[in-house]
Amino acid sequence: MSFVELKYLTSYEAAVAARQKGAIGLIPVGALEQHGPHLPLVTDSAMVEVLAAAAAERFREPVIVTPTLMAGLSDHHVEFPGTVSLDRKTLKGEIGAYITSLNRMGLTRICLLSFHGGNFSFLGDCADDNLLALQGVQIEAYTDFRQFLNVMHTAGQKAGLQLASTDSHAGALETSLVLHVLGEERVREFETVQGYTRNEHGWMETMQAKGVKAVSATGVFGTPCGASASAGKMILDALVDEVALWLGETFLLEEIR
Repeated sequence: MSFVELKYLTSYEAAVAARQKGAIGLIPVGALEQHGPHLPLVTDSAMVEVLAAAAAERFREPVIVTPTLMAGLSDHHVEFPGTVSLDRKTLKGEIGAYITSLNRMGLTRICLLSFHGGNFSFLGDCADDNLLALQGVQIEAYTDFRQFLNVMHTAGQKAGLQLASTDSHAGALETSLVLHVLGEERVREFETVQGYTRNEHGWMETMQAKGVKAVSATGVFGTPCGASASAGKMILDALVDEVALWLGETFLLEEIR
């Protein structure tokens, strides 16, 4: 038993799984937001779901994964149709309800994981707040978005992608991942899509203050040109290695050899 998908368990089975030695709970937090004219709104949620499952499979101990929270903090993207953004209080309450439910099942070790950059630091705050509210429970969040993005860039370059330094949203990295995970039928024509690549001083501050559209009319950072499913596999494998390493060290889990 390693990857345990909570939504398919009965209530009785959930209680049994939580009692297994070393069991931890994992809450994937996604986003429902624009990803340029070529990728689906569900991109971040789909990626964190696959990432959580693949990382969970690495361990002997049960990793009980909840259903993915489909919307996150996406205020910078709301000018683009289809984007859903939760306020911080609502998202914190939703995450807190999942943590409480897992704890009631009997789990005392719980982690939060995202793929959407806008969620990372917030998840750390949620973990800290819930840690104060629940005695004897270890709650951790993967918060190092810089490292996460660096892992993607390194793997993408090894896969032969020509990456702009700004590639962080719907560029060649994420387009490759979606091609690999969801298939070509979920990706619209992308070779001619133009994204923001100039890396001017202060561009991130402008985006944070005025929204994505103030920097990139297409909502893309980087350019998806040259993306491929084979590159996506290499990027996903590298991310699974990264998250599994973090999980193993944080919760002292035993990897399956």
